[in-house]
Amino acid sequence: MNFLLHRHLAEKHTESRAAGAGAMLPDLWRMADRRVRPRDSVAVGAALEGRLAEVLVGIRHHVGIDRWFHGDRVFVEGERLVAARIREAGLAAKRMGLLAHVTWEMCLDGALLRKAGFAETRVALAEGFSAIEGELERAASLHHFDVLERTGEERAAFEARMKRLRAEIERGPWIEGYQWGEGIAVRLSGVRARLGLPPLDASDQARLGQTLDDVAREADGILEEILRAPSPLDD
Repeated sequence: MNFLLHRHLAEKHTESRAAGAGAMLPDLWRMADRRVRPRDSVAVGAALEGRLAEVLVGIRHHVGIDRWFHGDRVFVEGERLVAARIREAGLAAKRMGLLAHVTWEMCLDGALLRKAGFAETRVALAEGFSAIEGELERAASLHHFDVLERTGEERAAFEARMKRLRAEIERGPWIEGYQWGEGIAVRLSGVRARLGLPPLDASDQARLGQTLDDVAREADGILEEILRAPSPLDD
Protein backbone atom coordinates (compact mmCIF):
# COMPACT_ATOMS: atom_id res chain seq x y z
CA MET A 1 0.00 0.00 0.00
CA ASN A 2 1.38 3.41 -0.93
CA PHE A 3 1.60 6.37 1.41
CA LEU A 4 -1.56 8.24 0.33
CA LEU A 5 -3.83 5.29 1.03
CA HIS A 6 -1.95 4.62 4.28
CA ARG A 7 -2.67 8.18 5.38
CA HIS A 8 -6.34 8.02 4.46
CA LEU A 9 -7.05 4.71 6.17
CA ALA A 10 -5.15 5.57 9.35
CA GLU A 11 -6.99 8.87 9.71
CA LYS A 12 -10.31 7.16 8.98
CA HIS A 13 -9.72 4.45 11.59
CA THR A 14 -8.28 6.71 14.31
CA GLU A 15 -10.04 10.01 13.58
CA SER A 16 -6.63 11.64 14.01
CA ARG A 17 -4.95 13.74 11.33
CA ALA A 18 -1.64 13.30 13.16
CA ALA A 19 -1.99 9.51 13.09
CA GLY A 20 -2.77 9.71 9.39
CA ALA A 21 0.43 11.66 8.79
CA GLY A 22 2.34 9.20 10.97
CA ALA A 23 1.11 6.31 8.84
CA MET A 24 2.92 7.77 5.82
CA LEU A 25 6.28 7.87 7.54
CA PRO A 26 7.52 4.30 6.94
CA ASP A 27 7.13 4.76 3.17
CA LEU A 28 8.83 8.16 3.25
CA TRP A 29 11.60 6.88 5.52
CA ARG A 30 12.38 4.14 3.00
CA MET A 31 12.61 6.71 0.20
CA ALA A 32 14.98 8.84 2.27
CA ASP A 33 17.12 5.96 3.57
CA ARG A 34 16.37 2.30 2.82
CA ARG A 35 17.75 1.24 6.19
CA VAL A 36 15.16 3.20 8.18
CA ARG A 37 12.19 0.94 8.88
CA PRO A 38 9.53 0.69 11.60
CA ARG A 39 10.06 -1.68 14.53
CA ASP A 40 7.17 -3.67 16.01
CA SER A 41 8.63 -3.31 19.49
CA VAL A 42 8.08 0.47 19.80
CA ALA A 43 5.18 0.74 22.23
CA VAL A 44 2.70 3.58 22.57
CA GLY A 45 2.68 3.93 26.33
CA ALA A 46 1.20 6.31 28.83
CA ALA A 47 4.54 8.07 29.14
CA LEU A 48 4.24 9.26 25.56
CA GLU A 49 1.73 12.04 25.37
CA GLY A 50 0.19 14.21 22.71
CA ARG A 51 1.09 14.16 19.08
CA LEU A 52 4.07 11.79 19.35
CA ALA A 53 1.75 9.07 20.65
CA GLU A 54 -0.59 9.69 17.72
CA VAL A 55 2.30 9.50 15.26
CA LEU A 56 3.37 6.16 16.72
CA VAL A 57 -0.19 4.88 16.47
CA GLY A 58 -0.16 5.84 12.80
CA ILE A 59 3.10 3.95 12.26
CA ARG A 60 1.63 0.90 14.01
CA HIS A 61 -1.44 1.18 11.77
CA HIS A 62 0.85 1.24 8.70
CA VAL A 63 2.54 -2.00 9.73
CA GLY A 64 -0.74 -3.74 10.53
CA ILE A 65 -2.67 -2.70 7.44
CA ASP A 66 0.26 -3.61 5.17
CA ARG A 67 0.32 -7.09 6.72
CA TRP A 68 -3.37 -7.53 5.85
CA PHE A 69 -3.12 -5.87 2.43
CA HIS A 70 -0.23 -7.93 1.08
CA GLY A 71 -1.94 -11.18 2.03
CA ASP A 72 -5.36 -10.27 0.66
CA ARG A 73 -6.81 -10.62 -2.85
CA VAL A 74 -7.05 -6.83 -3.14
CA PHE A 75 -3.27 -6.83 -3.54
CA VAL A 76 -2.49 -10.30 -4.89
CA GLU A 77 -5.01 -10.16 -7.75
CA GLY A 78 -4.25 -6.52 -8.49
CA GLU A 79 -0.52 -7.15 -8.78
CA ARG A 80 -1.25 -10.14 -11.02
CA LEU A 81 -3.52 -8.02 -13.22
CA VAL A 82 -0.90 -5.30 -13.61
CA ALA A 83 1.82 -7.82 -14.46
CA ALA A 84 -0.38 -9.37 -17.14
CA ARG A 85 -1.33 -6.00 -18.66
CA ILE A 86 2.32 -4.90 -18.74
CA ARG A 87 3.26 -8.11 -20.60
CA GLU A 88 0.42 -7.56 -23.07
CA ALA A 89 1.58 -3.99 -23.71
CA GLY A 90 4.76 -5.35 -25.34
CA LEU A 91 7.09 -2.76 -23.86
CA ALA A 92 10.69 -2.67 -25.03
CA ALA A 93 11.95 -1.97 -21.52
CA LYS A 94 13.21 -5.02 -19.68
CA ARG A 95 12.33 -6.21 -16.15
CA MET A 96 9.05 -4.28 -15.94
CA GLY A 97 7.49 -7.24 -14.13
CA LEU A 98 9.57 -6.28 -11.10
CA LEU A 99 7.51 -3.10 -10.83
CA ALA A 100 4.03 -4.67 -10.87
CA HIS A 101 3.87 -4.40 -7.06
CA VAL A 102 4.56 -0.67 -6.84
CA THR A 103 2.53 0.02 -9.98
CA TRP A 104 -0.63 -1.47 -8.48
CA GLU A 105 -0.11 0.52 -5.28
CA MET A 106 0.22 3.73 -7.30
CA CYS A 107 -2.95 2.83 -9.21
CA LEU A 108 -4.80 2.51 -5.89
CA ASP A 109 -3.51 5.91 -4.75
CA GLY A 110 -4.84 7.28 -8.03
CA ALA A 111 -8.24 5.72 -7.33
CA LEU A 112 -8.22 7.34 -3.89
CA LEU A 113 -7.46 10.75 -5.37
CA ARG A 114 -10.27 10.41 -7.88
CA LYS A 115 -12.68 9.53 -5.07
CA ALA A 116 -11.52 11.89 -2.31
CA GLY A 117 -10.37 14.74 -4.56
CA PHE A 118 -6.84 15.95 -5.21
CA ALA A 119 -7.36 19.41 -3.71
CA GLU A 120 -8.93 17.99 -0.54
CA THR A 121 -6.16 15.41 -0.19
CA ARG A 122 -3.46 18.04 -0.65
CA VAL A 123 -4.98 20.12 2.17
CA ALA A 124 -5.15 17.05 4.43
CA LEU A 125 -1.50 16.25 3.69
CA ALA A 126 -0.33 19.77 4.55
CA GLU A 127 -2.40 19.84 7.73
CA GLY A 128 -1.10 16.41 8.71
CA PHE A 129 2.53 17.40 8.30
CA SER A 130 1.89 20.58 10.30
CA ALA A 131 0.15 18.58 13.03
CA ILE A 132 3.24 16.44 13.63
CA GLU A 133 5.82 19.22 13.32
CA GLY A 134 8.65 18.44 15.71
CA GLU A 135 7.59 14.80 16.16
CA LEU A 136 8.95 13.53 12.83
CA GLU A 137 12.51 13.39 14.12
CA ARG A 138 11.50 11.87 17.47
CA ALA A 139 9.56 9.08 15.75
CA ALA A 140 12.52 8.28 13.51
CA SER A 141 14.78 8.18 16.56
CA LEU A 142 12.54 5.76 18.45
CA HIS A 143 12.18 3.43 15.49
CA HIS A 144 15.70 3.56 14.12
CA PHE A 145 18.36 6.06 15.11
CA ASP A 146 18.26 5.33 18.86
CA VAL A 147 18.58 1.61 18.11
CA LEU A 148 21.09 1.30 15.28
CA GLU A 149 24.47 2.98 15.15
CA ARG A 150 24.43 5.63 12.43
CA THR A 151 26.77 8.55 11.84
CA GLY A 152 25.80 12.16 12.27
CA GLU A 153 26.27 12.66 8.55
CA GLU A 154 23.86 9.83 7.78
CA ARG A 155 21.24 11.30 10.11
CA ALA A 156 21.64 14.75 8.60
CA ALA A 157 21.31 13.34 5.07
CA PHE A 158 18.17 11.46 6.09
CA GLU A 159 16.55 14.55 7.59
CA ALA A 160 17.43 16.65 4.54
CA ARG A 161 15.85 14.10 2.23
CA MET A 162 12.74 13.92 4.43
CA LYS A 163 12.35 17.70 4.18
CA ARG A 164 12.63 17.52 0.40
CA LEU A 165 10.07 14.72 0.23
CA ARG A 166 7.64 16.66 2.39
CA ALA A 167 8.06 19.78 0.27
CA GLU A 168 7.52 17.85 -2.94
CA ILE A 169 4.41 16.11 -1.61
CA GLU A 170 2.92 19.39 -0.41
CA ARG A 171 3.77 21.08 -3.73
CA GLY A 172 1.38 18.71 -5.46
CA PRO A 173 2.40 17.54 -8.97
CA TRP A 174 4.06 14.32 -7.72
CA ILE A 175 0.89 12.92 -6.17
CA GLU A 176 -1.48 14.54 -8.66
CA GLY A 177 0.01 12.37 -11.41
CA TYR A 178 -1.18 9.17 -9.73
CA GLN A 179 -4.66 9.88 -11.11
CA TRP A 180 -3.70 9.07 -14.72
CA GLY A 181 -1.86 6.26 -16.44
CA GLU A 182 0.58 8.67 -18.06
CA GLY A 183 1.44 10.18 -14.68
CA ILE A 184 2.11 6.77 -13.15
CA ALA A 185 4.25 5.82 -16.15
CA VAL A 186 6.39 8.92 -15.58
CA ARG A 187 6.85 8.01 -11.93
CA LEU A 188 7.72 4.42 -12.81
CA SER A 189 10.41 5.69 -15.14
CA GLY A 190 11.87 7.49 -12.12
CA VAL A 191 11.65 4.30 -10.04
CA ARG A 192 13.57 2.45 -12.73
CA ALA A 193 16.29 5.08 -12.68
CA ARG A 194 16.64 4.76 -8.89
CA LEU A 195 17.00 1.00 -9.29
CA GLY A 196 19.77 1.45 -11.84
CA LEU A 197 17.57 0.48 -14.80
CA PRO A 198 17.22 2.58 -17.97
CA PRO A 199 14.25 4.96 -17.84
CA LEU A 200 11.31 4.33 -20.16
CA ASP A 201 11.59 5.82 -23.62
CA ALA A 202 8.75 7.98 -24.98
CA SER A 203 7.09 5.10 -26.84
CA ASP A 204 7.09 2.77 -23.82
CA GLN A 205 5.89 5.56 -21.57
CA ALA A 206 2.92 6.27 -23.85
CA ARG A 207 1.96 2.58 -24.19
CA LEU A 208 2.26 2.02 -20.46
CA GLY A 209 0.17 5.09 -19.74
CA GLN A 210 -2.65 3.78 -21.94
CA THR A 211 -2.42 0.38 -20.29
CA LEU A 212 -2.66 1.85 -16.81
CA ASP A 213 -5.65 3.99 -17.75
CA ASP A 214 -7.46 0.69 -18.34
CA VAL A 215 -6.19 -0.70 -15.02
CA ALA A 216 -7.56 2.41 -13.27
CA ARG A 217 -11.11 1.13 -13.68
CA GLU A 218 -10.19 -2.03 -11.79
CA ALA A 219 -8.44 0.02 -9.12
CA ASP A 220 -11.56 2.12 -8.55
CA GLY A 221 -13.55 -1.01 -7.73
CA ILE A 222 -10.90 -2.58 -5.50
CA LEU A 223 -10.49 0.69 -3.59
CA GLU A 224 -14.07 0.35 -2.32
CA GLU A 225 -13.18 -3.04 -0.82
CA ILE A 226 -10.07 -1.62 0.84
CA LEU A 227 -12.00 1.28 2.36
CA ARG A 228 -14.26 -1.26 4.10
CA ALA A 229 -11.31 -3.06 5.70
CA PRO A 230 -11.35 -3.13 9.53
CA SER A 231 -8.70 -1.29 11.47
CA PRO A 232 -5.64 -3.40 12.31
CA LEU A 233 -5.53 -1.59 15.65
CA ASP A 234 -8.65 -3.48 16.71
CA ASP A 235 -6.80 -6.82 16.74
